[in-house]
Amino acid sequence: GIGCLFWFAQELDWVGLKTELLRVKGPWVILACLLILLEFVLRAFRWKILLLPLEKKEGLRAKISDLFISQVIGGTLNTILPLRMGEIAKPTIVSNRSKLPFWSITATSIMERVYDLFGMVFLLIFMVLFLQPNLTVPPEEQVLIDNLQFYGGIFGSIALTCMGIFFFLASRQQNSRHIFETILSIAPRPIQRFFLHLFDGFINGLGNTKDIKGIWISGLISVGIWLNGALAIFALFQAFELDLPFGAACFVSVAIALTVALPQAPGFVDVFHVAIEKTLVLWGQSLLAAKGFALIFWAVSFLPVSLLGILFFAREKLNISELIERERSLQSKE
Repeated sequence: GIGCLFWFAQELDWVGLKTELLRVKGPWVILACLLILLEFVLRAFRWKILLLPLEKKEGLRAKISDLFISQVIGGTLNTILPLRMGEIAKPTIVSNRSKLPFWSITATSIMERVYDLFGMVFLLIFMVLFLQPNLTVPPEEQVLIDNLQFYGGIFGSIALTCMGIFFFLASRQQNSRHIFETILSIAPRPIQRFFLHLFDGFINGLGNTKDIKGIWISGLISVGIWLNGALAIFALFQAFELDLPFGAACFVSVAIALTVALPQAPGFVDVFHVAIEKTLVLWGQSLLAAKGFALIFWAVSFLPVSLLGILFFAREKLNISELIERERSLQSKE
């Protein structure tokens, strides 16, 4: 993290950066903040759909407002604490408020990750197939962009096919677990454990429901979540007066998603900034504009949500030691 911060700040023209930031159009920044918050609303509605079979089974009900609060708190804790503690806080809050079983709710959280992968892959394919950029860049950079589009399309198609197979196997539940284990046998043991855990969690979250409509609606909301994130980035393009197409916003969204999956310091104050800077420079923007955009995008992505999440967290009176204990319990189950 320190290395990336040093890399980001080296040879930085602070006076020029201040001038660049003063030119930013405030209304577009506010719109981007609202779009980021809208993402958590969409995630709450998607989670509600995933919880419907469990609600029916238990005869209990989770409120949309509770799901929204848990999503915001989870995002906040993932930002400011290590070990993705927010992924434990979310089902804990929903369980405390709705009385639904904690471990069953956790299984639906795993399903959320699967749907997020689906949304990201769709966004990547959408960018490659329909949003070919027409930028004036040096030939060597244009070759790189063309290669990213070409291989991105291949990666997206393969990933989408694999997800289709995954959904097919999961729909067959335990009868297909042996097949899935055989497929994974060529991978190292840690990778096998991770994907088997994902597979089992998806099956438990899916339950015995045959609600194909719910699965499709969840998938469409997932696509909407990722398009919404790209719209937030596109709004910031307008704030900085960057002449970039919506396809570039899709590209940045996917790049950032892959970046934040990497282990890094709390607050995402290192790798995140470098990734945005290098991505925008790739799209023909000046180094100063890229650095300024990275700073504002970081603030838009994390500050409003974190402030709201801290407020919600204080009202919940959650016990951090309890979250840590549940984290250890989850790891022992894996």
